[in-house]
Amino acid sequence: MIMGSLIKPNERNVLYALLAVGLVGAIGGLIFSDRFWAAFLQNAFYFLTISLGGAIFLAVNHVANASWISVLRRVPEAMTSYLPIGALALILIFFGRETLYEWTYTTYSHLGHELTFKNTYLSTGFFFIRMLVFLGVWAFLAHMLRRESYAQDVDASLAHTNNSKIYSAIFLVVFGITFTFASFDWIMSLEPMFFSTIYAFYHIAGVFLSGSAAIAVLVILLRRRGFLTEVGDKQLHNLGKLVLGFSTFWAYIWLCQYLLIYYANIPEETVYYLRRTSQPGWSYLFILNIFLNWIVPFILLMPRSVKMNENWMLAACGIVLIGHWLDLYVMIFPAFTDNAMIGLVDLTLPLGFAALFLLVFIRNLRVEQLIPKEDPYLAESMWQEP
Repeated sequence: MIMGSLIKPNERNVLYALLAVGLVGAIGGLIFSDRFWAAFLQNAFYFLTISLGGAIFLAVNHVANASWISVLRRVPEAMTSYLPIGALALILIFFGRETLYEWTYTTYSHLGHELTFKNTYLSTGFFFIRMLVFLGVWAFLAHMLRRESYAQDVDASLAHTNNSKIYSAIFLVVFGITFTFASFDWIMSLEPMFFSTIYAFYHIAGVFLSGSAAIAVLVILLRRRGFLTEVGDKQLHNLGKLVLGFSTFWAYIWLCQYLLIYYANIPEETVYYLRRTSQPGWSYLFILNIFLNWIVPFILLMPRSVKMNENWMLAACGIVLIGHWLDLYVMIFPAFTDNAMIGLVDLTLPLGFAALFLLVFIRNLRVEQLIPKEDPYLAESMWQEP
């Protein structure tokens, strides 16, 4: 079986064990913990965004006619195969909607006037209809990109490259619009009176950053197992530049949002940061967030030699992935608790989701087609500078 050729049987058993740990943690959290649904939302959204990061990586490079990614393209393509599973996981928050979203049982008004648009927009039926549309469109377009890629291996037609560019252009436009509303719906509406005009850009920056870091980690791990030996310093260097660039972009958006809200000093906006900085525990995580997502990877990845060193790249990208998880933790949990302590449920769920993501990834990564042999850009991608 393909899975067995990528990982050893004992490693596969470890993944199944981690999946079981996550399942047990989920059941225990659902019964005994009032933090379960917040933790479930965080991890379902986290791994969905990593999968989306793979789709965006493909789409951007298809539109840009980038040749360097051809030799490693199967990795982000396999990452997108998690999208249907991730979509189903996110849809399960329907059963925890009243725990997560106070607007499911509250009507909002301002100065005695009902906020008709907000109350209509934040209604259960409309909310989940939007969710189904967003998730369905993303999964469909990502599937079309992957289908065109594998079809080209069969007939070697350049039409598949052109079709991929068309689907990619459509995906980028659709994603920009739909993910904006998705971030408003799924995360910002946890605190329904808070609003930020830069909130969607902040989440998009996180998707770019975590997706690039995950691709780099998976490519390096595959190289160490004897796969993707065609990937050279050029690809590693470019992946490192992407992680470094998106990390800085994330920090720029983070700072812009913070400064705009700080200077405007509007109560509906400042309450968001007061919850995350006024309590000692949350203030530490708030500061740690900027270290993990920008300061540490920025320092590590600045030298050119580091971006071509597997060990340093794994360290930097691993820190970024932990940072993105923490970023979502700081965004979600202060709406529900003053306690910043990361609990047992918060740790078992990401283990289960990570195992599920990796099992789906490995199952959809075809060993016999790791290199898109009929890609017109493949020869240029495999060429390494002397």
